[in-house]
Amino acid sequence: MENMEIKKIVITGGAGFIGSNLTNELVKNGHSVVVIDDLSSGKKENFDKKAKFYKQDVRSKKISEIFKKEKPDIVFHLAAKPIVQEVYKNPFEAIEVNVMGTVNVLEACRQQKNIKSIVIVSSDKAYGKTEKLPYKETTSLKGDHPYDCSKSAADLMARMYFVTYRLPIVITRFSNVFGPGDTNFSRIIPGILKSVIENKEFLIRSDGKMIREYTYVRDIIDGCINLSNNNKNFGEAFNFGSKNIFSVIDAVKNIEKILNIKIKYRILNTAKNEIPEQYLDWSKAKKRLNWKPKTNFENGIKKTFEWLKYRIK
Repeated sequence: MENMEIKKIVITGGAGFIGSNLTNELVKNGHSVVVIDDLSSGKKENFDKKAKFYKQDVRSKKISEIFKKEKPDIVFHLAAKPIVQEVYKNPFEAIEVNVMGTVNVLEACRQQKNIKSIVIVSSDKAYGKTEKLPYKETTSLKGDHPYDCSKSAADLMARMYFVTYRLPIVITRFSNVFGPGDTNFSRIIPGILKSVIENKEFLIRSDGKMIREYTYVRDIIDGCINLSNNNKNFGEAFNFGSKNIFSVIDAVKNIEKILNIKIKYRILNTAKNEIPEQYLDWSKAKKRLNWKPKTNFENGIKKTFEWLKYRIK
């Protein structure tokens, strides 16, 4: 990880899974960190108490007041409605948060003159469905599911603010992220591990054949920090992924081997409009940022399992 001089850093969504991991790493490195989160999915206990906290929705005009008061050097925008199933049920609110929340944050940034870097955290879901894999950063953004489309639109808004207003914006697109701090058990990895800890059947919403790429959270954090500290990449997007590419059933089988345990599972096949296969080409990050994932799937699962064991009653 590249060293950063001590900075004032604002993190929207800093109480969530990835956001809290990022907050804690930056606090540990001595930075002055400000977390903005409405706590709709994140929790205050997730992040270091040394971080300053504002409970605020990213759609609120008070975001500009916070930015004016705090005068950040760097902004990481992670706040979003992240649960695909919930977005499917309530697309209006999710699009408001994911798209207009992003616009609101970028407007707050535009009013400040001292911001050196703005990292907009997007997703591989922004690419939507495609016949050609892996996704490259040049792949068209064409999400057609409510969540996917909201990420496509937010991504395009970020690009527009760079082109039109020359804001120092970079965009990250992740594959599925797992690791300590994630208690969203509708996601595959924490869902499997919870079923193991509770000795219950793991319910698979899809047909079990959908292929995804799984990246350990610390590797994602390293990539984000690296990107925020590099002023040669404004206006560009970077994929962050791993070599952990397999189906849901294969994820179950791999975790069985890692933990040396038999996992009971049942295929529900109730998932709607899910993308059948997704994985990223992250060679650009490797070449330009000298970034690559350092945590293999086995070690990542073991660390995540150890963390969850003490948090599931």
